[in-house]
Amino acid sequence: MKLKLYTAILSGMILLASCKSASKLYEKGRYDEAVELAAKKLQKDPDDAKLLSTLRNAYQYALEDHEARIRSYHESSNELKWESMYNEYVSLQRMYDAIYKVPAVFNLVKPVNYSSFVVTYASKAAEVRYERAIALMEHYDKQNYRQAYRELQVALRLQPGDSRITTSLNEAWNGAVTNV
Repeated sequence: MKLKLYTAILSGMILLASCKSASKLYEKGRYDEAVELAAKKLQKDPDDAKLLSTLRNAYQYALEDHEARIRSYHESSNELKWESMYNEYVSLQRMYDAIYKVPAVFNLVKPVNYSSFVVTYASKAAEVRYERAIALMEHYDKQNYRQAYRELQVALRLQPGDSRITTSLNEAWNGAVTNV
């Protein structure tokens, strides 16, 4: 009997701990998650004023945070900056998509659609990875072919279906494996 009681109490505690609140996420500075959760909850009740306020505030803070990071990456000399910028734009687009699913809220928040930026920076990031891989493959040794293969995998993830990357990926694979 005690075991059942303990199990019930433990289950209840886990359930309470797993319940997320958009306002709690917002207060913790997890703005992207707050936006997505608030948008999801607003699908059920688009007239919830407190949740709408949380969504607006979280979206504004997230937007400012991502855009500041994008500016910082843009000024960087790191050759992988395009990939970092791509990841920031993906996060911004994810929030746009979450808000877009709630038409009543969409018109109030007016989020920015970053899909063209996602495509542009995916292409730039893939090109950098591709060029790094080609430079590695020019060393003609297994270790560099292996590293080139990893670079090309990332490039292909950024530009799925790119035949040039796929061809180079196969070439890197052939150079990296030992045929017995």
